[in-house]
Amino acid sequence: MSGKKTDPVRLNIYIHDAGIRRQIKTVAAKKEVSISEYCLQAITQQLIKENEMDDERKTTSLKDAVEKAYQFQRKAFKGKVFTVSSADLIRESRKDRNAL
Repeated sequence: MSGKKTDPVRLNIYIHDAGIRRQIKTVAAKKEVSISEYCLQAITQQLIKENEMDDERKTTSLKDAVEKAYQFQRKAFKGKVFTVSSADLIRESRKDRNAL
C-alpha cells in the first residue's frame, strides 16, 4: 500500500425512525466523533462479526451440521412427527404469496 489517502466514497443511509437517528447522534456526540465516523465504525464491526461467522460456517463439517439439526429437531419438536409434507407446505405458501 502506498499510504496515500483516497477521496471518500459516499454511502447514503436513510433512517425512517427519528428516535434511532437521535440515538445515533447522541452516541456519536458522547464518543466525540461525527455521525459518519460512528456509522462507519458500527458497519466495520458488523462486517468483522459476519466474516467471523462465515469462517465458523466454513469450518463446520456436514456431519456436524446434520447433528446440530437433529439436536434442534429433538429439542424443538420433542419427538412429535408431522404428517404434512414440508414440500406441500412450501408449495402452498408460495401459491398463497403469489396470489397476493
